[in-house]
Amino acid sequence: MIKKLLPLILIPLTTLSAQAYEDCVIMSDGKLTDINIEDNTLIDVYPLVTVANDKKTLIVHPLKHGNTRFCLLKNNKQLALFEVYVGELETKVNAPGGFEVLTIDPPTDDFEFTLDEPPLIENK
Repeated sequence: MIKKLLPLILIPLTTLSAQAYEDCVIMSDGKLTDINIEDNTLIDVYPLVTVANDKKTLIVHPLKHGNTRFCLLKNNKQLALFEVYVGELETKVNAPGGFEVLTIDPPTDDFEFTLDEPPLIENK
C-alpha cells in the first residue's frame, strides 16, 4: 500500500520547483559549427534544426547560475568566443560582431492578472 502511495506523494513535490532562466537564440549570416563549452553544467548550446539545415542559428539553454564561455567556428574558419552569465531572472550573452542575440520567453515578475467580468443578463 505504501509503495503505491509513495509515487503519488513524491510526484507533486518534484514538480513544484520551476526554472526562471531564459533561453537565448544566437543568429549569424554564416554556418556555425564545432561548439565547445567551457562548463557544460551551466549551459547547453545546440543548433536549431531547420528544414533547410543551414546551421545559422543556435539555442543557448541555461541549466544553473554562473559564468561560462563557449566558442565555435563560423564558416569553418572564423573562431568566435561568447561569454555567458546565467542569473536567476536573466541570461546575458556577450557576442562578438556579426552575431545577433535574442531572448526566448524572458521570465516576468508580474504574475498579477485580471479576469474579464461575466456578461450581465437583464431580466425582462
